Amino acid sequence: MTSSPTTDPSTRAAAPSGFRRYDPDHLSSAQKLMILVLSMTLFGVADIVADMLPSFSVGPLELEVAYFAFIPVVLAALLNPLWVALGVAIGEAVIADLLLGSFGGFGELEGFLQLFVGTYVAGCLVKDPRKVSQLFVAALALVGIDKISSAVIDVAKVAVGVDPEALDDAGGTIAAVVLSEGLELLMALLITGVVFGGLAAAWLAPRLYGKIEPLMGLRPRDPQHPPRLTGPWGLSFWWVAVLGILVAALMGVLSQWEEFVGREDDAVTTVGSFDAELADTYGADVAWITALVGLVVGLAVVLAVAAVVRRRRARAVGSAAENEQAR
Repeated sequence: MTSSPTTDPSTRAAAPSGFRRYDPDHLSSAQKLMILVLSMTLFGVADIVADMLPSFSVGPLELEVAYFAFIPVVLAALLNPLWVALGVAIGEAVIADLLLGSFGGFGELEGFLQLFVGTYVAGCLVKDPRKVSQLFVAALALVGIDKISSAVIDVAKVAVGVDPEALDDAGGTIAAVVLSEGLELLMALLITGVVFGGLAAAWLAPRLYGKIEPLMGLRPRDPQHPPRLTGPWGLSFWWVAVLGILVAALMGVLSQWEEFVGREDDAVTTVGSFDAELADTYGADVAWITALVGLVVGLAVVLAVAAVVRRRRARAVGSAAENEQAR
């Protein structure tokens, strides 16, 4: 695949002054907002669509699409992984539910943290979005981190005795629960990670490389200067990631314990939760309608901010040219 002048990292010095080289420390507020809104809109709407897809059972295995993993992989491979991860996590934990008129409350933090860590790691693993192998690794890393942490949390619930139903369904032993979670993980890696992750991302990312970044005033990712896994305040990312997964595990176990002891009405993990029951009131088609509305509104916000950024960049380039002529 040949690169256009705007996608060739070697031409970085010749770029207009209004462009910003891919660097998470030098993103403007408008660029962060565009990445955030685009990520949470696309993934939030896609999550609604994924939930409406049918699932199939083959013996003890359930074949289903957990989510369209290629969306966070492609976005995190092309744009700033940190802001993409934040947008994707918000889209899954908040936007998708709010569009359907419901919200799980504080307990949504569990899924938020798992998906945030997985998306951020996946984005930083891609040095060159045109490399198919890197995109496959990123997709498997995203789904692996998300689903492995979920499996560990589910096993922990059984181990501490707050999820006896899962223990009975698996055959009454911890080993059976581990085996069941392992099979589910394998299916998730195959279906969500490979089919709806790596394959789709490998086709889409190289074709979008160098095309959506200029709309946000960004240079395409430079393989010689890829994003790095860094934590806040100079901390190691892996310590922060482990802490995030531990908090997610705590929320998962706490939520199951509150259900086990019958504290659903005053549970901590359901603080802020609500259910408008839109599907019961307006029928199943409400999901498609809300998904379409959310997509249109989200893209409209991104395009509006992009227009403002382009106008400011053109004004800055024009002012620089006038100053140069005045000299």
